[in-house]
Parts: sequence; C-alpha cells; structure tokens
Amino acid sequence: MENSRLIQRLEAPVGVINPFSFGGGQKNGGLSEKAVDLVKNVFSFDYMGASEFEWGAVPKALSAVHEADKVAFSLEIAGSDINHQWKPRHEPDFPGKSTIYVLCSVKHIEEVEARIRKVASDEGSLNLKEATCLQRALDNNADSRVCGWLELDNGFFFFTDKAMWENTCKLFGVTILGTTG
Repeated sequence: MENSRLIQRLEAPVGVINPFSFGGGQKNGGLSEKAVDLVKNVFSFDYMGASEFEWGAVPKALSAVHEADKVAFSLEIAGSDINHQWKPRHEPDFPGKSTIYVLCSVKHIEEVEARIRKVASDEGSLNLKEATCLQRALDNNADSRVCGWLELDNGFFFFTDKAMWENTCKLFGVTILGTTG
C-alpha cells in the first residue's frame, strides 16, 4: 500500500452533491453524472480546502474500490486509544469503545485496520494533507457532522455511521462480515 496522505471526509447524504464540495477543481471532483447519481443518497463530500482533492482523486479512489476484491467488517477502538486532544483538559476521555465500519480490499485488511487505529490515536504522525476529524467523531459526546472517510491513496472507506457504511457496501455489492477487536 502507498502512504495515506489524502483522506476525504464524508458527511451524511443530502440527496445532492454540493457544487462547492470540490472548490475550483473539476465539476463534482471529476465524478461523472452517473457516479453522482449513485453516491448522492449514500454520502456527501466535505470540502477539503486543498486542490489535491479536486482534480480526479475521488473518482480514482472510487474506481480502485470498485475494482478490488472487497471486504466489509467492523472494528472496535477503546476510548483510551483515541487521542482526545481537541477536548478541554477537564473533560475525561471516553472510557468505552467506539466502532469503526470498514470497506477495503481483502489484501489490505491488516494495514487498513492499522492505519485507522493510527488516525484515531496519533493522526499528526501520518503527514495527512488535511485533518480527518475522526477523533472528534469517535467521542460519544461530540457533535461531528463528519461520519465517513474515503482514503484516496489506496481506495478504502471507513465510517462511524453504520447506515452509511451499509449503504456504501450495498452500492459496491459487498457482503458484511463480523467484528474484530
């Protein structure tokens, strides 16, 4: 796998693709009208603020997911393994577990899980182009509009929203497996 540098944030679907989601780059980030029709009720794209996300990286990653031998599974991350850096110091860390829902290539399962855990625990060490907001989304008390991610360098999805994950799996024709710890 290539290093993860570009991770597109996803929001709950609103039934349309926001024309400003991809800034001044290609219309719909390079997605065809057919692709827009397929994804607009599954997830929405958050504006990332960097041109690397605007010039065809999203359709390239979606094609990689489409072409891969895919698997869907969930994993749990302990609250103590999540970097709660954004929280005020007087607030305790979430003591429970959070579930992440994943869709990736079968041959990348272990590395994808390791990278997601790294994003949750130490995102800064990954040299990502833009913040993922995953840590905030994993906090039970947080109000995060971001609830899904598409890693663009290798083509995999992960979600905190189970319905978005299930709908993405259905879109890509993937059967859902069990949970890993």
